[in-house]
Parts: sequence; structure tokens; C-alpha cells
Amino acid sequence: MFKAKLSDPSLLKNSVDTISKLIHEGVFNITEDSIYMRAADRATVVVVDFELKKGAFEEFESDGETEMGVNLEGLLDILKRAKGDDNLTLELSEDESRLKISIGDGTKREFEIPLLSISGSEVPETKQLEFSTNIELKSSVLTKGIADAEIVADSILFKSAEDSLTLAAESDSGSVEAVTGKDSGDIIEIDAEEDTESRYPIEYLNKMLKASKISDVSTLKFGNDYPMELTFEEPDVIKISFVLAPRVED
Repeated sequence: MFKAKLSDPSLLKNSVDTISKLIHEGVFNITEDSIYMRAADRATVVVVDFELKKGAFEEFESDGETEMGVNLEGLLDILKRAKGDDNLTLELSEDESRLKISIGDGTKREFEIPLLSISGSEVPETKQLEFSTNIELKSSVLTKGIADAEIVADSILFKSAEDSLTLAAESDSGSVEAVTGKDSGDIIEIDAEEDTESRYPIEYLNKMLKASKISDVSTLKFGNDYPMELTFEEPDVIKISFVLAPRVED
């Protein structure tokens, strides 16, 4: 049995919108405390960790662990029908073969989608990663820097020093560099064990940064020619984290 009510449907809508840009089908794991998903894209370039916690819900009932396999684009089409002041209720059918979605408070609109049997694909383990740079910063630093870099290249170089983060890109079309200092007000905290640099694909970063709707602040971790971990979180409510493989130049 599972039934949950959200008074802020944007929490789930924005999350599914972000994840669906990377993964088409996925399995939501329901526990007594949250709805959780961990998955990788087909090319295994990025791993997504998502958790919508019990504290986000007005009501949350679950009598144990269960799984819901869904087509994320189909789910998103329904979630987009919910506006800011709508309540959103999720409920498993009695035979647990369908997900019921109710939108609204006065006039209720009810949708049902079939649950999918999705074989569990192997997701790379990421807990063992050790990052030499850890930065807490305003999400706008990343969205602006990556938008600038996209004008001239399809990848972007992240460089950290003891007191700054640099985002740079270069190609035959030109070059761009954005330096954010520790005292700029945009970096909340920076811990860089050494000068570090690593390059990442802009296509994936743009999709990941849709999650900046969740939080104005993000946590960025990376190393030299090493995966990046990017996290957006509202404590006790929601957390979405990505681990992105680097683009290593020849």
C-alpha cells in the first residue's frame, strides 16, 4: 500500500523533468520514509540519485518497500497538468499494477498509468569516489558559466584553486573564461586540496542544471580528469545528485 499527497507539485514535476532528459524509464523505490531512484543513462556517462523525502509530503503512507517502474516522459506529461496551487496525490492501485495520480482540490482530475516491469540495469558504484575539490556555491555561477561556454565549445574546463573556481572553454570559434573568487559572495565555501582541473560535456551539464530549480545553492565536487558530483538539496525535503564522467582529451 502506498499513498502520498504533495501540496507543492513542482518538487516532483521539476525533478522528473530533469531526470527524464537523461533517463527515459526508471524505477522509483518507495520506502517508509521517501521515494527514491538511482539510475544511469544508457551510455553510462551520468548516474542520477534522487530522493523525495517524507518531509516534502502533506500525507505519506507506505506499509513497506515497493517498486514502481514508470515511463518518465509519460509521467511528466501528467505532472505538467498540475499548477502551483494544486494538490497532487499519488496512489498505487490495489493490485499494484498502476499508479493513480490525482490533481486538484475542488475539481479533481484523475489519471492512471501502467507500471512497467523494468529489469534492473547495473548502475556504477559511486560511493568510493574521492574528490580533491569540494565547493558550495550559488547555482547561478554554473548556469551562467556553462551558457557562456556553450557559445564557443561543446565541453567546459573546470579549474579550482585555493580561493577560486574557473570555468573555461576554447575552440576555433573563440574562447571564454569566468573566474569566481572566494570573496565574490557567490562561493559559500571552497575546499581545494590542490589546483585541480577536469573537462566535462556541456550537453550533459545543461540537462543536470535543470535541477537548479530545486535549490539556489549547489555542491560541486571534482578532481583532476575525474568524475564530477553535482548536488542540489533542500534538507529533509528533496535531494538530487549527479555523478558525471569527465571528457578526457587526447
